Amino acid sequence: MKLVHDPIHRGIELDDLAVKLVDTPEFQRLRRITQLGLVYLAYPSARHTRFEHSLGTFYLAERIRAHNPDIDEGTVYAALLHDLGHYPFSHTLEALYPRHEDNTLWLIKHGEIGDVLGERFSGNEFKRLLKHPLVSGDIDADRMDYLVRDAYYTGVAFGLVDLDRLVRYLHWDGSRLVVMEKGIMAAQNLLLARSMMYPAVYQHHTARISGAMLVKAVELDGIPYEEIRTMDEIDLLARLRGSERPEVRELVGAIDDRRLYKRVLYTREDPGEGVVSTVREQLEAEFGHLVLVDYPPKPKFEERNAFVETCEGLKRLSEVSPLVRSLVELKDTHWRWGVYAREDVKDAVLKALEKLL
Repeated sequence: MKLVHDPIHRGIELDDLAVKLVDTPEFQRLRRITQLGLVYLAYPSARHTRFEHSLGTFYLAERIRAHNPDIDEGTVYAALLHDLGHYPFSHTLEALYPRHEDNTLWLIKHGEIGDVLGERFSGNEFKRLLKHPLVSGDIDADRMDYLVRDAYYTGVAFGLVDLDRLVRYLHWDGSRLVVMEKGIMAAQNLLLARSMMYPAVYQHHTARISGAMLVKAVELDGIPYEEIRTMDEIDLLARLRGSERPEVRELVGAIDDRRLYKRVLYTREDPGEGVVSTVREQLEAEFGHLVLVDYPPKPKFEERNAFVETCEGLKRLSEVSPLVRSLVELKDTHWRWGVYAREDVKDAVLKALEKLL
């Protein structure tokens, strides 16, 4: 048993199996994977990692299970390992490689951590646990931890969620987690925090621009999946800084020195993916790596689909909460797509873009 001090949850107790899992090379790699990728270029203190987030998710999963002992004990270890497969800079490189969940399963199968898990779980059993609603649901331990943790480390005032109340009033009905009536207000606050954090932090234009630059550098360097899946951020940056391609060295050097590309276009008016693809092809043909087109997926806000217990039976959170309905209606107003360019070619890119749109 070990006690880990944490600024969000205070003390996190790790049982013997959790300690053995944390002490594996695969889990220790998460110390070198930033939780928010390049967001630290906008919020300097956002240097927290997937390591402490994973511990926090484990802690919340244990607390929820304490109120719902019918939940399989193995889900708390799935909560601990749910982010094991993240690439350097977290979600940023999922634009190029398969989702990190696939890599989690690969690391468990091929790493030391799989031997530790094998003492208690079969491979198929643990794969099922990783999909449990406590780990990957509409309102789950993962989301509850990262919203509060990300707000704390960025310093924004949007992550005020009553986790104690939400944990207490989550009920496992045998197939899903249901928010009891006394927990509806806390669930609303969770979605409100997510709605505010999305434009202010997760889609901050500085993070979007630097992320697009990193993706282009990795793409140009041609790092194969077999290598990226075990890299940490130290490995990746060393690889890119020493690349044989000058464009790659230029891009990563600009990120290092925070000489980021400038916004040529940044709008919520969506011309459609087909038009954006054509714009990307034309601009890249003319300007190469000096221009980047960023077309992110639109926000989903799965929390709205959470089931809540009412006097009229089970209903979706969005059905019983006018606030949640309003947030869902507003979600697309926070979305933007953009065209970014190195400062010295910005005017030329703008002229080319005006002909394309």
